[in-house]
Amino acid sequence: MNSFNINRFGRTLYWVLSVNFRTLLLWTIGSALAVFVGEMFFMHFMSTTATPYVMIRESSAICTILFTIASLVLISSIVTSVNNKRKREAFLMLPSSNLEKFLSLVAYTTVISIACIFLAIVMGDSLRMLWLWASGYSNEMMGTTIPTAHNGETYYWYSSAVPSVVNNLTPHILPNGYIYTSGDGKMKIVYTCGNGYLIAKYVLTVAFVVWLHSLFTLGGTLLRKYAFVVSGIVFFFILWLYAWAEHHGFNIYDRQYYQEFGREGFDQFETVVLMVNTSVASVVLLLSTAFSIFNYWASFHIFKGFQLITNKWTNYDILKR
Repeated sequence: MNSFNINRFGRTLYWVLSVNFRTLLLWTIGSALAVFVGEMFFMHFMSTTATPYVMIRESSAICTILFTIASLVLISSIVTSVNNKRKREAFLMLPSSNLEKFLSLVAYTTVISIACIFLAIVMGDSLRMLWLWASGYSNEMMGTTIPTAHNGETYYWYSSAVPSVVNNLTPHILPNGYIYTSGDGKMKIVYTCGNGYLIAKYVLTVAFVVWLHSLFTLGGTLLRKYAFVVSGIVFFFILWLYAWAEHHGFNIYDRQYYQEFGREGFDQFETVVLMVNTSVASVVLLLSTAFSIFNYWASFHIFKGFQLITNKWTNYDILKR
């Protein structure tokens, strides 16, 4: 059975979900309670020195970090749900192809499980909002107006942190014409960029996320233990190599500065033009795409060779192949 059938894939995914539903439900509820307790503790810890806006901003930053780490842990645990002999035997005997089984595990860990983690953040944050609103929690900093680039927005202790989490998880592509003005009104900086810069940043961001997913998928498929740790070490090593290459002139992005003094009433007026080094960006895109394809291919190749009893540390016995 080598072909792919969407109905068989759906039934296989349903089997994976039903087998792990209880565990997934308990982890979601536990994570929601942890978010609620963590936000309450964090709020009371800093409520005497910070405004509601700062509390929400910092809470959302912590939730974003935890969400990212939890997502990578889940991606690297792609075969954890079928790692014991009984579950693996039942899974391998399902009437579906290897590709359908592999994609069902990917969908479960990457889509369903990560969605439950985000749902836990929403539930925990909603509990905090409901508790503060119902209890009438207030002090001298009950609300404050935080001016933004376009208008003012009022934040309260019971305001939601979820929009900030979503904003943190969304790639920030600097819009053309972004303006920064110093607090003392003496300096103004105008950032400008072309469509090529915006397109390149979008494409490279997507390529980076796909490569990161493929790396942790490969680590989770190959290793039976410490998949997240080993994949994380490889990831940080590659980041170090990239930082080293960038330090030696291998830069994807570049800037040109044009400074003027006394323009529009500012002591210093600066225009920053953002540009892309096309040759370097092309090399990075090709490498990331090639490594992503290899990682997915290797993950599926390892998965096709799954046995009921495997090595203590890995799911792939190199000596027998």
